[in-house]
Amino acid sequence: MLLATDASLPGAPFFPTFARSDVAELVMEIAMFLKKTALTSILALLLAACSSSAAVPDEAPDSDAPQYRSASLDGEEAPAAQAQPESGGTIAAVGPVASVNGEEISAEEFNSQVAMLQAQAQLPPELLQQMSSQIIENLIDQRLVNQAIDESGVEPTAEEVDARLQEYREEFETSALEMYGEEIDFDEYIAQAGISPEEIRESVYQAVAIEKILEADGLELPGEDEAQTFYNENPEAFTRGEEVTARHILVRVDSENPEDWETARQEAEELHARVTGGDDFADVARENSDDGSAQAGGDLGSFGRGRMVPEFEEAAFSLQVDEISEPVRSDFGWHIIQVTERSDEEVMTFDSVKEQLTRELRNQALQESLGTYVAQLREEAEIETYPENIQ
Repeated sequence: MLLATDASLPGAPFFPTFARSDVAELVMEIAMFLKKTALTSILALLLAACSSSAAVPDEAPDSDAPQYRSASLDGEEAPAAQAQPESGGTIAAVGPVASVNGEEISAEEFNSQVAMLQAQAQLPPELLQQMSSQIIENLIDQRLVNQAIDESGVEPTAEEVDARLQEYREEFETSALEMYGEEIDFDEYIAQAGISPEEIRESVYQAVAIEKILEADGLELPGEDEAQTFYNENPEAFTRGEEVTARHILVRVDSENPEDWETARQEAEELHARVTGGDDFADVARENSDDGSAQAGGDLGSFGRGRMVPEFEEAAFSLQVDEISEPVRSDFGWHIIQVTERSDEEVMTFDSVKEQLTRELRNQALQESLGTYVAQLREEAEIETYPENIQ
């Protein structure tokens, strides 16, 4: 699996991170033209779910335990995973939430988007309340886009929609297999997010239609030449740094008492003796590790330098494949680390990234053009909002 560094496209948050790989691309173009709609908020959640590869152990599934990220990664100390908000309760509109050029956005439309967000993310009512104005703005942008498509007379054919949808489906399933080593059905994945085939098809239809409108207005999409230029000017974006794949056993210490640390160290020494004496590392981790990764046999996936706290990183990168560390102390407690794979720095060739890079540049150009286009539609539109209809 190839990982890119954080060189950025102009105006884009991050050049294709090959850890999230084409999975982000799969839904990106579906969502691209509608990225400010509530439907694409769900698609964005799909992107987040896809990009949470085990290669970057930001948060272990179903984990209450800390992950051992470096504080320099995001400007914060490597924290214990935050507890998930309790579900229950919601907000609802009791009347129209907005009017766009005389067309009302109904309570049903607003409530439908809230329900999808709630089902996917289980957001607490107070957060939904804070998001209500953004949901309304999303729906306004969606209505403006729909009106523009209707007025343009552009009508993508069923064949164009089918072809684009099949492209997304194939890319999704191929990338899921590469990332997770298992087959994930695109249609089932979308259905689990509460999005119907009709909604996906409508999104694809709108994406193709808006692309046609923007191209008719003079948008020129980047091609291979532009991709080659970007590749040449941003070599760091196509260099995968040294990585290790590791698993660990944590004896957690939630105290500053030296006696507690010594007791934990002795426990870690006993576990170390077991795994170096022939006991299966994964089994010992499942039974004894005080970390959410225990259920996966302590597996933390693959990571590069700068992803983990310094003590953990230094120990992990000093190990050879299958070597087991002595107990290592960090702010979380005592770790016993085993490296299962190593990979050296690698520079990706242009041919290996050409297709995805061209898509990424194309997506960026389309997003920027769409942003300008929607802003213009807003300036020319008659828009009223009715936040008082939300309870």
